[in-house]
Amino acid sequence: MDYLGVVLLVAAVAAAFVVIARSSAWQGRRTRAEQESQLALAKRAAEADVVGLTEALTRLAAVAETDPQAQEDYDRAAEAHARAVRCLAEATEPDELSLVTENLEEGRWTVARLMARAAGEPLPTRRPPCFFNPGHGPSTCNIRWHGRSVPACAADAARVEAGADPYIRTVERGDRRVPYWEGGPTYAGWARGYYESWRGSTLVADIVTSRA
Repeated sequence: MDYLGVVLLVAAVAAAFVVIARSSAWQGRRTRAEQESQLALAKRAAEADVVGLTEALTRLAAVAETDPQAQEDYDRAAEAHARAVRCLAEATEPDELSLVTENLEEGRWTVARLMARAAGEPLPTRRPPCFFNPGHGPSTCNIRWHGRSVPACAADAARVEAGADPYIRTVERGDRRVPYWEGGPTYAGWARGYYESWRGSTLVADIVTSRA
């Protein structure tokens, strides 16, 4: 190969490396942008639930002053809320939002105890969150829905038994909203955290199957 041929070959190889480098950089930027978009969507869902717990605690602040046990429940819920807020701020990928919803599940359960105290009712038995919308708080029973046994809050259980649609939590996926269990990997961590402490329980066995 003559000198000119060597020069042309070197130039071609160099150009190829430039194209590869630019393509890799573009793919890297695209991947980061997609990850940031997924995190923003998942955080939006978690933030809405944090706000819901914040509002519940605000409404029940006066109840906490009625007796020491109510205050203990309130403090426990407030601590869970604070942990959820911290985990939300620290999350750098969607899967980490499971830590947020684990704490929200704890907070919502304690809020249910406070609400029972305020109404003068017996304290509820601890149960997993409502399947249709975990943000509804603890379920009150399991019902049959599309051939599966799912935990439901009192309002959704009543609607299903009356032949109406439950209040299903929807999330953004592309240009439409879908039930959260159809939201894909973006919302997997957010949803999983709500049921993490119920792993292996027969009360949520059909939920795991339905999401598989």
